[in-house]
Amino acid sequence: QPSAEDRVREFGDSFQYEPTPDQKMCFETIENDMVWRRRPMDRLVCGDVGFGKTEVALRAIFRCVANGRQVALLAPTGVLAAQHFKTCQTRMGPDTAFNVTSGLLRGGLGPNTKAGKLMRSQIKSGELEVVVGTHALLSKNVDFKDLGLLVIDEEQRFGVKQKERLKLIAQGVDVLTLSATPIPRTLQMSLSGIRDTSTIRTPPPMRKSTITVVEPFSMDLLREAVEREIARGGQCFYVVPRIAMVEKAEEMFAAEFPGLSTVSAHGQMGRGQCEAAVENFAMGQADILIATTVIENGVDIPNTNTIIIQQAQIFGMSTLYQLRGRVGRSNQQAYAYLLHGEEQFVTEQAEARLKAMAELHELGSGFDVASRDLEIRGAGSLLGTEQSGMAGRIGFDLYMRMLKKAILQCKGLGLPPVPRTNILLPYNEGSIEGSKALKVPDTYIEDPLQRSKEESSARLAESSAVIIDMTNRWKSEYGALPKSLILKLKSLHLHASTRMLGIDLVGIDENGDGILRCPGLRPRMWAAMVNALPSGTPPPGLRAIFPPRFSRSKKGPDADYTGTSADFEISLADLVNYDSSISSDDEEEWDEFDDEEVEAMKEITSATKATSLEEANVYDYPRFVVEGLGDVKRGQKVDVMLKMLLPLAKFVKGKQEEDKERAKVAVEVREKREAMKKAKRGNKTKQGYYY
Repeated sequence: QPSAEDRVREFGDSFQYEPTPDQKMCFETIENDMVWRRRPMDRLVCGDVGFGKTEVALRAIFRCVANGRQVALLAPTGVLAAQHFKTCQTRMGPDTAFNVTSGLLRGGLGPNTKAGKLMRSQIKSGELEVVVGTHALLSKNVDFKDLGLLVIDEEQRFGVKQKERLKLIAQGVDVLTLSATPIPRTLQMSLSGIRDTSTIRTPPPMRKSTITVVEPFSMDLLREAVEREIARGGQCFYVVPRIAMVEKAEEMFAAEFPGLSTVSAHGQMGRGQCEAAVENFAMGQADILIATTVIENGVDIPNTNTIIIQQAQIFGMSTLYQLRGRVGRSNQQAYAYLLHGEEQFVTEQAEARLKAMAELHELGSGFDVASRDLEIRGAGSLLGTEQSGMAGRIGFDLYMRMLKKAILQCKGLGLPPVPRTNILLPYNEGSIEGSKALKVPDTYIEDPLQRSKEESSARLAESSAVIIDMTNRWKSEYGALPKSLILKLKSLHLHASTRMLGIDLVGIDENGDGILRCPGLRPRMWAAMVNALPSGTPPPGLRAIFPPRFSRSKKGPDADYTGTSADFEISLADLVNYDSSISSDDEEEWDEFDDEEVEAMKEITSATKATSLEEANVYDYPRFVVEGLGDVKRGQKVDVMLKMLLPLAKFVKGKQEEDKERAKVAVEVREKREAMKKAKRGNKTKQGYYY
């Protein structure tokens, strides 16, 4: 709701630090997902520990609450859930100006306990606006009044079946996933474009990279590491892979370091004891914290800058990376010792993991660690339950090539739409934001709730056909449209067309021509659109211009056009003969397509807050040019652009419908094949046999 944006802006201003550029980009993309898209958000935010993912999540949480809906924040451990609850209370709790009510649902608050019953009733009634919890949130006896956003922290700690349960909970709900090192399956879905992804790579100021040591275990090395840290007034983490090893570690430290105090933390301690032990350690009441992976998430102790991990070859890359992230949270130099067992007990994959951890030690390398894990373990099954594997059978590069081809064939045209268009025309002509936002008169739709709902539906309309159906319904239910509303509908039609065509910025250059930035446009897409028009030629006065990097490098008489060092257009003759899609298995053609996609995935300068064409680097991207738009009379520029863009948007919409139908048929065929295989195999017993 536009009325809630002022509160959202105030909450953002209350952040005591200056957000990094990557954080600002995340704020913008999540706002677009939540405010300007009809389909629910499903976004992965990948960023190192301490790089600001939590603030990104908090702003999304507050935006949801400000719009009157509930939020569920799911964490894998009680320690991390408690930290998130504390952060929510500090930033937006009852003692702040925002007065948001939060609750912590964790182990021990079962449906049969008094406290558990009370909390569940508060969730069901909507009294609790933000619910932070562990796996207890996934239970069937937790019912929300109006869940609007699900935030999943450290998604790599949850299995596929747990995520399937989350999907049931989150049907029609925005989902925001946070991870420093996403599992191969999730990362591969992001790299292939199946899932929306944002990456935070900018480190906080004064942060130093952690020195990583990978060596066989030895007491001399252990003694050196501990004594160095204690000598500079710090503390140490000592991590073991199994709870049974905690007691032996305690005995070892008592014998080797009699002057140091230790405290232990693991998952089988009584309720609250593990968190209390970590808190006591954070307060400086012990020199060494001996723990299992319960400290992997949610532990932020700036005075602890050395971590020693025993039997490091047992841990996965994600866990090792998260554990290493527990240190280095101040301006002190941090050390991570990954001590493995005898070499004969280290597998080939374990050796590759440890080698990768030693190499990828720079700040912001979480995404690179996840990518290396993807190469080592494979990508898993996109449609099944395996979270790793598959790609290793044929090689990672070939697997990604095959996947790209399959996705392209499913997408058809593949022109990516945008969630919103920034219009920079004189007198804000054509804008639907700020003071120019669509406002239905009170006298036309009297019910405030229904009026707000209709305004949102109009703002998010995906095509002109949807707007026409909506206005016909309004006429039927509320009577003839007011004149002010009729004038605004033209702007809605324009935005539906520009969003469908991937145009994110509209302005007028110094020559008086209209410039429509379209970062996702490619020559083959423009050729397909033009060839689909009845005339087979571009609309009069409309041209498409491409930067030189998108020119073909083919040589010889059969080339459509040759490489160039300047912006270029495609001639009418070339448009007719241009291959509008890639359908062959020619390797050179696919190499060219891969290069094109690399260009497409480069960081695109945001146009949302731009106040000029130059600010958005508009000439670095493909763009449409509307000749002489600046000379058109005030109030008629929208009509001119609509006349040119509507036919193109209609074609793109038609291609999208074809793609949906093709995908639907493919799913039905797959389900039939699976059913036939199952029937052929017979039924499966508990022992795994078929009969």
